[in-house]
Amino acid sequence: MSMKLKNKVLFIIIIVTGVFLRFFHISAKSFWCDEFLAISLARLNFQKMLGWIIKNDAHPPLFYSIVHFIFHFTQSEFGLRFIPALFGTGAIVIFYLLLKQMRQENFHPLILFVFSPAAILWSQMVKSYSMLTFFSLLSVLMFFRFLNTQKTGFSAVWVLSTITAVFLHNYGILIFAAQILTLLIRRKELPVKICVLPAAIILAAYIPYAAGPLFSQIAFVKGATHTVTNPFLRLAYTFYYFIFGETLSPLNLTFVLPGGILFLVFFISGLFSKQDVLHLFSLIVLTTSGVMFFLIKATIPQNFIHLQPFFFILIASGVDGILKGKKRGIASGLLIMFLTPSIYYYYSGNSLQYHDASKLIPYRQIGRLIQDEQKTGEVVIFTEPRERRFSGFFEPFSPWNWYYKGRLSLLEVNHSSVKNLHIKLENIYEKYDGFWLLLNYGFVEDSWNNDVKNFFLSDKSVKIKGLKILKNYSFLDVLKGKGKQEYYFLEVYHIRKAGVK
Repeated sequence: MSMKLKNKVLFIIIIVTGVFLRFFHISAKSFWCDEFLAISLARLNFQKMLGWIIKNDAHPPLFYSIVHFIFHFTQSEFGLRFIPALFGTGAIVIFYLLLKQMRQENFHPLILFVFSPAAILWSQMVKSYSMLTFFSLLSVLMFFRFLNTQKTGFSAVWVLSTITAVFLHNYGILIFAAQILTLLIRRKELPVKICVLPAAIILAAYIPYAAGPLFSQIAFVKGATHTVTNPFLRLAYTFYYFIFGETLSPLNLTFVLPGGILFLVFFISGLFSKQDVLHLFSLIVLTTSGVMFFLIKATIPQNFIHLQPFFFILIASGVDGILKGKKRGIASGLLIMFLTPSIYYYYSGNSLQYHDASKLIPYRQIGRLIQDEQKTGEVVIFTEPRERRFSGFFEPFSPWNWYYKGRLSLLEVNHSSVKNLHIKLENIYEKYDGFWLLLNYGFVEDSWNNDVKNFFLSDKSVKIKGLKILKNYSFLDVLKGKGKQEYYFLEVYHIRKAGVK
């Protein structure tokens, strides 16, 4: 078999693997709280949606506009997640074309990207990150093709893809900034003058947004509260996130320690490897992104997931710089191997490995359970706060409202809706014969949930069913020296009054 044919076969295998990983079990998990933000916005008319985003959200409106359109045709998990999965797969193809153009079909960064746990996760969420990655890579591909060929068509696609990226996410501008810096640094080698007009068009499209809505969003971000504000810790976590994503616990040292060291060694080596222009661009865009941790304290790793392919370019350069022949192949295999545990835990839904167990709450399954076992005279009580940001447009609602389709009333019992808990519970107990308790320990403090649970589980009631779901712990508590105290993220109880059948 010729080398050209081997590369084609390998590319087909890579694409098939990427498609499988990004579409496998895409509908298995219920919608997550951030996905419900997109769903909430999709429920508004277009004009009100744009006004709300500009005033209240940290992101540009393009992705939400796309979801708003799709929402009119489908509201299923598969339907709304199909576009992110499609662009997540498309990003693999664009990354391949970029590597083929610049590096003669070096597949190492591409394979790492295919198996990236973070890239897989965000390809299955109703969020903008997979689409942002696609258009960021397309922008870079067209940027270099235009420099190499000076053809107007590539210039036009560069302009359109870059504008799309910046209107998908504010940090999409980092791609354009890195392109300009690359031109300035390599101005003696690259045809800088031909880029003046396309760059001016990109800026002209972005300036109206930057002069208005962007400032309100920056103010919103600066006012946001985050647990970890130290920029060095967030930089370190981003390095971790680019490798293991958010479905492998930092305490799982069996994989984290050797895998993290291996990636770190090759990353450091990659920083000092022989530089071609793609390597230089990767250095620039990652360095520029690192500065954002010091400028905006609300910056989180997810904001930079579209830059992950360039991280893998440096990793692969580090491998190539240190090792040759079979040793290089073995090292590449080991890197891929250390990505697979996160993928396994992602699909298996191991809550002790997830950094955010709320992504695993089985709203749909519990909603169906209640529908199957509900009886007349019962009520559903949940402690998770309803979404109130859109109360000016429609009634506050929660994922339980979305997934439970039964006839029982849904009562929210938390600090946002109840002033005197004991009186509220007494009134509920007098009015109904049976109770479904949905206690969320991730969103509401333990004492409140326990007070609700203890009230209904007293001698005056009979427990019919009790489920403890999603064992979890706080990694921040571990860092603070409080130890690993495990708890259940969600508890479900079905209770009837004593003497009531």
